[in-house]
Amino acid sequence: MKKLGKEQNIIEYCATVEDLLSHEKVKEMKNYPHHGKIDTHFHSVYVSFKVFRISKALGLDYKSITRAALLHDFYLYDWHTTKHGEMHAWYHPKEAVRNAEKYFGRLSDMQKEMILHHMWPLAKTPRTTGGFILTVCDKHCANMDLTGLSKYFLPIYNEIIERSENNG
Repeated sequence: MKKLGKEQNIIEYCATVEDLLSHEKVKEMKNYPHHGKIDTHFHSVYVSFKVFRISKALGLDYKSITRAALLHDFYLYDWHTTKHGEMHAWYHPKEAVRNAEKYFGRLSDMQKEMILHHMWPLAKTPRTTGGFILTVCDKHCANMDLTGLSKYFLPIYNEIIERSENNG
């Protein structure tokens, strides 16, 4: 498969998740801290962009996989201050699925599995290739967030946001 350039990847990624990125509830994710100084929105875009590139290169259903990846942390609360009956690591994937279906309609079984299992090894092992890719990318991006290295994704993130605001 021909390797896409950065600009083409951004254009295709935005076309895949444009409706999600322009939705007010997804934009609301910018209000919730996630890893250190990184908010949930930035982290979710970062993860889903990596997932997009990998799943597209592997010839998978990259559209469904990328959309689930963008919504993997769509829980809409500050986990540092808002507590539930169970730990955030186990609670938030279920809340992300509930919110995704509330605002965007029924998820496929694969998309649900991806979101519900992305916290492996704290959650069940992913059963799908998309779930495995999401889990690996989430761990990688979380480490980049916590070490400050996700700053190198910032120019791509800014271009994605600019495109989504101009098209949304």
